[in-house]
Formats: sequence, C-alpha cells, structure tokens
Amino acid sequence: MTAETARRDDFEECEDRSLYFTLSLYIIDKKVRAALGRPLDPDTLRAFQPGYRGSKRLRDAVEPLFNDIADRERLGAVDDFLLDTLCPRAGEFLEFTAPNEIEWTTEGRRFIATPPGLGKTRLIRVRRFWYTHANGAIGYHLSFRYNYDHTPGDFYFLSLIQKLAAPKEFSASERPAGSPSIRPTDAVTGLAPLDRIKVKGDSGKTQSFWQYVRDVFDADASDLFGKLRAARPAAKPVATLEPTFAALVSEAPFIEVPGLVMPVSRLMFFFEDKTFFRRLLPEPDPQTGLPVPRMMMVQEGCYLPYQEKLEGLNPKTHAEVPEVRLGADYWNWVIHRPDYDQFTDAQIEAARKTIPAMEDRRRQDCLQYLFVAGFNQNIIDFMNQDPSEILDSTDPIYPANEDQAAERKFVRYANPRALITYVEKARSLEAANDFIGTCPYAFMIHVVSMHNEFMTREYEASAFEVIDKVEDYGNRGRLKDAAEAFYAFRTGEYAAFYRDRYMNVFRYDTESEVFEKMTQLRGIGRRSEYIERLISNMESQTRDREARINKSDENAMSLMLGALGLFGFFQLTFQWSTTLSPQGGVLSGEPRVSWIPPFVHLPGLDWSNTSEMIAGATFYVSAGFSALLLAYLIWRISRSFRP
Repeated sequence: MTAETARRDDFEECEDRSLYFTLSLYIIDKKVRAALGRPLDPDTLRAFQPGYRGSKRLRDAVEPLFNDIADRERLGAVDDFLLDTLCPRAGEFLEFTAPNEIEWTTEGRRFIATPPGLGKTRLIRVRRFWYTHANGAIGYHLSFRYNYDHTPGDFYFLSLIQKLAAPKEFSASERPAGSPSIRPTDAVTGLAPLDRIKVKGDSGKTQSFWQYVRDVFDADASDLFGKLRAARPAAKPVATLEPTFAALVSEAPFIEVPGLVMPVSRLMFFFEDKTFFRRLLPEPDPQTGLPVPRMMMVQEGCYLPYQEKLEGLNPKTHAEVPEVRLGADYWNWVIHRPDYDQFTDAQIEAARKTIPAMEDRRRQDCLQYLFVAGFNQNIIDFMNQDPSEILDSTDPIYPANEDQAAERKFVRYANPRALITYVEKARSLEAANDFIGTCPYAFMIHVVSMHNEFMTREYEASAFEVIDKVEDYGNRGRLKDAAEAFYAFRTGEYAAFYRDRYMNVFRYDTESEVFEKMTQLRGIGRRSEYIERLISNMESQTRDREARINKSDENAMSLMLGALGLFGFFQLTFQWSTTLSPQGGVLSGEPRVSWIPPFVHLPGLDWSNTSEMIAGATFYVSAGFSALLLAYLIWRISRSFRP
C-alpha cells in the first residue's frame, strides 16, 4: 500500500509479516498538575473527551475492547480516558532511512555489518494518542506499523527500531570529565542508532527519530494542555509548566551506555507473522497430537556452522578491540547456506522428518530463530548465538504449560523495557488497528504495567526522601517532627500509591497471568515490599527511640520533682524554725549585722548567728534550685507543644 493510497483510505488491512511497534512515554501526575495549574481530575476529562478532536471516535471504537478484557470500573465509573492528538485520522506516514552499514561492540569485539537491503528507505505508518489515568498521570503513545520481509536487511532494521529506545550494545566516544549528559534529541549523540536512522514526516523535515518524537509531542501537548486549561481554568492564576517534551517527560540514566540519559519510556511489539508464530509455538505432531518441543526445532547442526563462520572472520590481531566484518561473502553464505549443497534432494527430504523446522536446504528457519531470540532480549548481535541461548530466549512468559499452548492464541515475551507478542492472526488487532495502531488487549497489559511501574518508582523516591528526613530529625532529637513526617507520608504518597495503582484488573486467565509475570519482571511487587519494610522498620525505630526518651524524661522529671519537694521541705522547715525562734533578730530587736546586704535579710534571721546563717543559706539555695527546676519544667512543656 502506498502512502497516497493509504491517505485516501482510513482503514488498512492487517497483513502477515507486520510489526506493530508502540513507544509509550509517561508523564507523572505532578508534572501534569504543574502544566495545568490544577489537578487533572476524571470529571473534567469525562466532560472534555467527547468534544476534543477525534476522542469520541477513539472512545466508541476502542474503550469497549478495553472494558471487555479488564475491569476498569471504580466506584461505578471508568476514570481512564483515550484522547486524540493532532495526528491525521488515517495516521501519518514516515520515511525511515537506515545506514547501509551498522556497527556495535559486544564480548570485546567490534562488529561491522552490511546486510543487504538495510540501507533502503522504508515507509512506516504512525498513529498517536493519549491515555489518561485516574490519578492524573498521562501516557503519550506512538504506534508504528511496518511490513517486513524475512531478510537479513529487514531483521537488522527491526533490531535497530528497538535500539532507538534502548540502545544497548552501542557506546559513545570518550567524553571529557564534566561533559553534559548525552540526550537522544541532541544534534549528534555519537550513538549509531540515534544518529544514523533518519525520519522524514509530513512536515518534510529530515531529522533523527527522537527529534521527530520531540516535535510532535510538543505540538500535541501544546494543543491538549491549552484546551484543557480553557475548558476548566484554575481557580486563581498560577505559574504553569510549559507543556513541552523537555519539561514534561522525565529522564533517567541509561545504565548500559554511560553518559546517556533517555526519556523514560516503555515499548510494546506486536508481530502478526504466521512463520514466527509456528516457530515459537510448533504445531502438534500429527501422530501424537502433542506440540513438538522447541529443542527438536533448534538443533546444534544448524547453528554450529554460524559459530565456525564467525570464528573464521575473527581477525588474528593484538588490537584492544578486534573488528569483525560481516560483509557480502558472509551474507551470501547466510542467505543461501551453500554448506548444504553437498546433500542430495533425497537426503534433504529425509532430514526434514527428524528436523521439523527444516523447510529447504537454505535453512531459513535457523536465521529466523536467531533473529527472534535476539529480538526478545534486545540483542542486535543475534547471529552469534548457540542453541542453548536460542532456547532460553524463546521460552515465553505465556503460554506456560501444555494446556495453554494447545489453545494456540499467542506467544508472549517480556524484557525489562518491552512486551513482545507473536500471533498468527488477531481479530482484536483488526478491530483496533485503525484507531490506536495496535492490539487493544496487549496494549492494556502494557499500559497498566507501565503505570504501576512508574508509580512505584515515584513512590520509591518519596520513601527514601522521607527516610532521610526522619533519620535527620531522629539524630537531632526532633522526634515529634519525625513522627509528623511519617504521618504526612502515610496520608500522602503512601495512600496515593495504594489508591491509584492498578490491581490485577484482567478478566481472562491469559491476560491476568501475563500481567502477573510483568509485575514480577518489572520489579513492581519486589520494590513495593522492600519499600514497605524500610518504612515500617524506620517507623518502628523512631517510635522505640521516642518511647525510650520519653521514659528517660519521665524518670528525670520524677527525680527533679522529688528533689524540688525535698528542698522545699527543708526551706519551709528552716524558715519557720528561724521565724519562731525566740533568739530571732526581729523578735529580739537586736540590730542587724552591718556587712550583710539589705536584700538578703529575712524576717527573724540573725546572720551573725551561725545556725541562723545556715538556715538562710539553705533557704536561698532551695529557692534558686526551685527556680531552675521551674524553668526546666516550663521549657519541657513548651517543647512538647512545638509543631
């Protein structure tokens, strides 16, 4: 289908050998609130959705499919919404151009590959849309569709598509200390997939993939946030965050490439490919009715020659990073497999009975297994695998047993950044492709898992922040402040996390099991449990410390009050004894000693008399100590009321 034909027809037929690739960016609720000047609540979106561009069309066509697969209702309403973008109804058509040569580094060697057909220009359709979550977070999704062939050039192009969002096995040149981080939107990143794959859209501008994503995001976000502000202005004017890619999309270091910072995103790949599906989920044996084990499909004899061929290309050099060139001779061998020419047709036919995957002497099954195994693990060095690696990489998260495999619905894989599905044919894909550009059932697993993962990461950051704060307060003895920090966290971030994350909302066992596997793989449950233990432990320690200090304070206060009573008793005794003494200076009328200052004279005391001098001194010591105790008591009381 040409671009001109497709533009005249809103609908396209889903075809064999098609990849549906979705790139999803996540905007946390705090940034959405900052861009709008207020929280984005479901009631606003419920009123806004029908009138915003083609959002009603998306809602009516796709949301029933979402509701079929998942229980999205909360308190009698659905609070997640699909919203349209500026993307044309029929999608936008992009010209992707890859380089003729690509190189990467792995296992201490630099590979330079020139698979035939890699450098051709490919026409790829993209649809864009928003998906909002109940807590006000928003996902921005770009769904691409590409029809490929089972050729080395297309296989490497598909691998590079995944590398656009997760470019491991590539490295940038050395940079001086203190250099700014590399971002995929930079004019030059030094990373081949990011720099050398070019995209040309309806604007006519040729740019890198991420520069295209940034530009369409800026346009779509400006339109959406502007309309949302107008639909429900903030109660009072506030400074708002600019709705741009740089401001709204969070970034994180890409640990596989030091110095690279990537937009936080997740990927979903949906292959409609009969051949791949049957490779990964072999058809039942006609005689036994049981699926053929993959180990029967992936046998050593086909893959050992690849290892030998690559070893023969390995240069005998003392260079720190040897270069291995996969040139025209290598690809001619891969495509034609002349090592099988020594066998007769009868021998080849006989071999097929014990090697179910073998279709002809070109052994394209081997190339296909190599590609699929590498793609599942985001490995571009997929030609360099042995059977055990292939079998490990083609062990799916679904189906997980023979009963599920017998249903032959789909095969699903996942790696830390992507959910990957292979199907022979999918009715749900046919129904939703013309609206969101992918399978709605797979998309729901993808979008719910992504939301939970990024909520968990935000929750984790908040938890460590409050832990640091509480430790600081505790070390300074400010236990009331520590308790208040815990209370604020429990009623704020903690409550929001457990309120707004999705539980397993899927109605069917297939999707429910895949969601659980995704939760494990993405570390969502593990992180949540770990954070909960940290918070509970810190809270327990703080309360124990508070109890010990309170007990110590109570003991000290009891001791001081006892001392106050004792000194008060002695003071009273000495005062009355001297006052009632017949020898008292006042009663006897004797003159006072001249060297005693006037302010120290007490009624009835003669400071020239030793016993009465002791009584007076005791009185003043008692009075002074009582004053100090009173001051301490007032300080303790005021401290207990401090906010």
